[in-house]
Amino acid sequence: MAIVYPTCSLLPKERFDYWQDVVCSTYAPTINRKLTDEPFDGSLEVKVKGGVTFSRIQSHPIEYERGLKDDNSDHYFIALSLCPVAYVSQSGRVSQQRPGDIVLFDSARPYTCTLPTGDDQMVLAVPRMLLQNRIPYVERFLSRTLDNQSPLGSLAKSMLMEIWSAQVQSDAQNERVNTALLDVLSTAFEAAYGSAVEEQSCHRNRQLMRVKKFLLANLSQPNLTAETISQAVHISPRTLNRLFAPEGTTINRWLWLQRLSACHDALLNGKFSQVSEVALSFGFTNLSHFSRAFKQAYGITPQQLMRQS
Repeated sequence: MAIVYPTCSLLPKERFDYWQDVVCSTYAPTINRKLTDEPFDGSLEVKVKGGVTFSRIQSHPIEYERGLKDDNSDHYFIALSLCPVAYVSQSGRVSQQRPGDIVLFDSARPYTCTLPTGDDQMVLAVPRMLLQNRIPYVERFLSRTLDNQSPLGSLAKSMLMEIWSAQVQSDAQNERVNTALLDVLSTAFEAAYGSAVEEQSCHRNRQLMRVKKFLLANLSQPNLTAETISQAVHISPRTLNRLFAPEGTTINRWLWLQRLSACHDALLNGKFSQVSEVALSFGFTNLSHFSRAFKQAYGITPQQLMRQS
């Protein structure tokens, strides 16, 4: 069911204050500035599909500024522009979007969104771990424009709009659709920017792939630590963390994410009949901690996903 927040029913002098409250509670706390002297008006429609929040936001010209780093913010934003021009600034880059273009940015880091001719966008708030799992090199693509004129960019745009319009499905079906969209976006960004932003040496890549291959083959082992991994792959603990640092993570966090991802995929595909089985099969020993972490990462509990698969 969609939730709609219009301003048209309010007095003109009340609209912008109401709009600020709605936008900050839906997305992230920001400093908001009107870019025109005309009376403000806006509308926000929100739909939750699985663990992803979809929204359509429209308003008069405005700018949103996120000034502080917030480690408690747990979403990335994917914005599909439907307005004449939009700008997103983050990580030292400024992305310009025309109608149909897509941009990706991190809600936990400072950013500025400028809509000089008015706002009209579809914005997805995607749980951090879900997106990092489907778009593993997300740091490379922050505040870069995915052009609607590219074949994969056009496909991603069409998928996003179709998902927005689709009738509400079960959480399990929505999760499958969401991951399919993220996989297309990952491929599209990689095709557009992968070679241009390749920053890692072949030697580091070979080391990193060897470590990841070992971890993925041993997810069922609950006692993996930096020290035991170091001994198994013959790389010092310090070097291990250096290998993962350019991806914005640590070896322990990456391993934890892969375990959650393996549990998510197994539940989605109906491979287990009990949540405890899937948790133990991928190295989790504390079931209550696993359930909390899963809900935080994917927006639904493992029990809900298993029942609907």
